[in-house]
Amino acid sequence: MRRRVAVLGLAVAVAASGLLPAAIWAQASPELPAVILGRWDTGDGAYVEMYERDGLYHGKFVHFYDEPPADGIDAQNPDPQLQGRSLLGADFILNFRFDGRKWKDGRIYNPENGKQYKADLELKDGVLKVRGWLGIRLLGRTVEWTKLEESDAEGVGGG
Repeated sequence: MRRRVAVLGLAVAVAASGLLPAAIWAQASPELPAVILGRWDTGDGAYVEMYERDGLYHGKFVHFYDEPPADGIDAQNPDPQLQGRSLLGADFILNFRFDGRKWKDGRIYNPENGKQYKADLELKDGVLKVRGWLGIRLLGRTVEWTKLEESDAEGVGGG
């Protein structure tokens, strides 16, 4: 009897501490990494489609509603074979993995200068915070993207 009370007391303590609900939530939410999937407004003239391939997350340009960077051509790409490609449909968010809280260890390609930056993606209150940096994360820059509603995303770009 004493053992049962001790086990029950431990279960109550764990549940009260929030660990049990967190453990149940983590097991019941395999779709959590998928919340990043879909179309996002970058806020600076482009829509991006985030997708998953082989357990990694990527993003590509699907629409420019303002002037496209570099006239829509990847002229600054360090790979001469890619310098004539269209930016529309081009991957520029590359190889992110989800760690249970955010998407990390990926890179962002900037078509305006042809450089790649280390980056993290984190979803907070429905806003995707995209942080890129070269060298030290502390010296990086964060931009915020908003998810497009299904009705807004219909008929926009290829995909």
